[in-house]
Amino acid sequence: MLEWTIIGGGIQGCTLATYLIKRKCTTISNLAIVDPHDKPLSTWKRCTKTVEMPFLRSPSIHHLDVDPFSLEKFAKSEGDKLSSHFYGPYDRPSLSLFNKHCDVLFDDIQLQKSWIQGRVIKLEKVKEHWQMTLKDGRQIESKNVVLAMGLSEHPFIPDWAKKLQEQGANIQHIYENSVSHENPTGEIVIVGGGISAIHTALKWSGKRPGKVRLLTRHPLRTHQFDSDPGWLGPKKMKSFEKVTCLEKRRKIITSARFRGSIPKELKMKILREEREGRLELIIDEVSTASFENDEIKLDLKKTSINTNQVLLATGFHATPPGIEWLNHTIEKEQLLCANCGYPIVSEDSLQWGDNLYVIGALAELVIGPVSRNISGARRGAERIVQFQS
Repeated sequence: MLEWTIIGGGIQGCTLATYLIKRKCTTISNLAIVDPHDKPLSTWKRCTKTVEMPFLRSPSIHHLDVDPFSLEKFAKSEGDKLSSHFYGPYDRPSLSLFNKHCDVLFDDIQLQKSWIQGRVIKLEKVKEHWQMTLKDGRQIESKNVVLAMGLSEHPFIPDWAKKLQEQGANIQHIYENSVSHENPTGEIVIVGGGISAIHTALKWSGKRPGKVRLLTRHPLRTHQFDSDPGWLGPKKMKSFEKVTCLEKRRKIITSARFRGSIPKELKMKILREEREGRLELIIDEVSTASFENDEIKLDLKKTSINTNQVLLATGFHATPPGIEWLNHTIEKEQLLCANCGYPIVSEDSLQWGDNLYVIGALAELVIGPVSRNISGARRGAERIVQFQS
């Protein structure tokens, strides 16, 4: 039987695994990470590659290693000029540097030895341990289990887009697993106003200049990060932690996030692409949509546009990740959930049930607005690890 099993091998799960190993809470032979993909961070790498993101939005101290300055030290060891690895006043790392740092880190702790490719469909308590059943019938037994699933498998697709997809229209969400963005002819409409939409628009305005339209419901919103930096420390978290009503916490989290926002330099790039004719920026909203003769017609509130391809960069569903297969566990083990459906967990250890922990999105009622981010992964891992000592 294993000591620790982490369900989810993305940013959250791999950060916790690193902390558990480096803080000597367990060994790699007593740890398992269960994930549908064959390698760590597969979804992260696919999504960031899809939008061709050059730099992360987060600063250099936000990474997966325990030492806050590990990424900066790694960059120096690479030998290139530091300016090529970091961008802006907050030293935001390049995606290539960040990913390479992760790969070296995983090799160092031999993370692949803990990897189990599969999908958990059932979790139940058996005596003093947890038993997981995978889709292929395999079973894993573990003393401790951590739920580290993310939102990436739940892209949000508007109702009008679903209807047209069913009719055969070329409408895809940028983060769908099977998405194929290659369409050598015709115009393309990108729907969304957040950072993924902007990166996608910049990517395609370079490949298909003059044939790209970016449709966003609101003027471009600029914020350096996706929430106030005060949420990274006690400045804002102290007052958050004093709030005992979880509905109030949910409202605080929702209002604290700068949804659909982008750093200033991305706004400048988009406006330059528009000014030079490579991209059209449309601030409007879809009212109705139709599909006929292989052409998509979007009726907006102010005008209408026709295209033969739509890419959705409309974010993800707000429902708790994994809730479908967790419902059985919640009912059987009488696990507590807030009205929003998210787990009610202990403040000190992120424990939901006996030896059952959460991290990432599932921990946000404790960790706060940054819970889904890299900084939230570090904060969550720290709480779980500290509880073990």
